[in-house]
Amino acid sequence: MKTNYLKSVILTLAMVAMMLPAVAKATEPSKNKKSEAKSPVTKIDLRSVKIKNVQFGFDRSAISAETYARLDKVVKLMADNNAAVKLSGHADNKGGYVYNWKLSQARANTVKEYMVSKGADSSRIASTEFGDTKPIASNKTKLGRQQNRRVEIEFVQ
Repeated sequence: MKTNYLKSVILTLAMVAMMLPAVAKATEPSKNKKSEAKSPVTKIDLRSVKIKNVQFGFDRSAISAETYARLDKVVKLMADNNAAVKLSGHADNKGGYVYNWKLSQARANTVKEYMVSKGADSSRIASTEFGDTKPIASNKTKLGRQQNRRVEIEFVQ
């Protein structure tokens, strides 16, 4: 048991020692001040950014007016950070399987089309439809069904 523990400690220390030169170089101050001045926008890792789901009315794929500002911010973040997003379309369980699948696809496409109309690069927007297969709330209540009629937006950079 002690031998396995020592081996894992030695292996970990060896890996850290191998990474030190790369870490030192990455954290070393830049000697080229001109390149620093050219990039005023700092790119951030957006994968941990949580975006509120885009909600839809019953049997609808139209975006509500209050959603436009949120989508505009997503488009700006994409442009400022050269980022990509994944859209996931969903439906509640009212209606048939195929119908809900197509409705969830239409919802994702509507969001994508809006984002592209605002300047987002369409090649940086992937979309998938799930129909009613991935509810986030109970479909037994009106509120639950409303929460399930959505498009989720996730940065994938």
